[in-house]
Amino acid sequence: MDWKQRIPAAVLVTRLPRGRIGLVAARAATWLYLVVVLAVWLLLRFAGERWWPATMMLFGPRWPYAAPLAVLVPVAAFLRPRLLWPLALSALIVLGPILGFRLPWGRLVAPEGPPLRVLTYNVHGQSVTSEAMRDLIARVGPDIVALQEASSEADYDWPDGWNVRRSGQFIVASPFPVREVRHLEILHPGNVWPTKVLLECLVETSEGDVPFGCVHLSTPRFGIMAVLDRSTVLAPSRSGAIVEDTQKRRREAELLVEFLKASPATLIVAGDFNTPVDSVLYRRAWGRYRNAFCSSGMGVGHTMRPEVRGLQFGARIDHILMRSDWWPRRCWVGPDMGSDHLPVVADLVRVPPTGRP
Repeated sequence: MDWKQRIPAAVLVTRLPRGRIGLVAARAATWLYLVVVLAVWLLLRFAGERWWPATMMLFGPRWPYAAPLAVLVPVAAFLRPRLLWPLALSALIVLGPILGFRLPWGRLVAPEGPPLRVLTYNVHGQSVTSEAMRDLIARVGPDIVALQEASSEADYDWPDGWNVRRSGQFIVASPFPVREVRHLEILHPGNVWPTKVLLECLVETSEGDVPFGCVHLSTPRFGIMAVLDRSTVLAPSRSGAIVEDTQKRRREAELLVEFLKASPATLIVAGDFNTPVDSVLYRRAWGRYRNAFCSSGMGVGHTMRPEVRGLQFGARIDHILMRSDWWPRRCWVGPDMGSDHLPVVADLVRVPPTGRP
């Protein structure tokens, strides 16, 4: 037997030069980090809203996945610059698929034509005052405004000549004529009252009639909060709450997509979907729609800033979606006007019958 096989590995490590030990540790940490971020990416994409721990990761803070780079990059640069290549790959995975950073590639192929500016905003009851809403409209200059979670007591001072349609928590407003077409209510098992998830209107713009849907799907917040525990951090025994919430949101999305099939190709849908774009649920329900921020936005585009035990993080769950007759020329997240959500604004352009992007 070779003498090296008789000596425990721990003894061999202690006999290595200190510089060698540091290099071995840096190499191991670098490749382990790459494996971890790949695993996180796959879990988010394929297990989110299928397996409750992955669902919590999907809606939880994602910036901690980037934190090891602050240590590994300078260590690799000092000990072995070659390790910067796998770290660069890890950084791209974290920045893109995990954090959701976007580049506005869609602007390069956007067709010419007058834009239709859409603003969607979950105002969270009475969190956004009438003065704040008036200031937001003056800043943005939208053609269509879609509000969700509007309190019945909220009385917004709309610009002169604007047309407003309201149904429950939903408000659709525009300087163009607006006609309410229909709404969708879903009665979930065990509930007494149905949940309204859509107000669909017809906005008679100068470029033609535009079917417009204002959407608000159920939140995953209550299931996630039920699993969080002060003493043990997580309480797996209560994970059924996340499963029930996911099933509820999946049912709402499926029924809503089926309901909207009767709408023409000029349909625009905007609102609080309570679903990030990298979830299985989003891809199945809305994968055929164009997402304004995914196509023409810049950055991570967080539209909500939840806080858990004093730790604030972001998520992009408010979207502006469209059928094939529209193309997003530009999309951005608006300023904080008092809600726990942020407004989303997009300039949409009609796609010519020939020469679609």
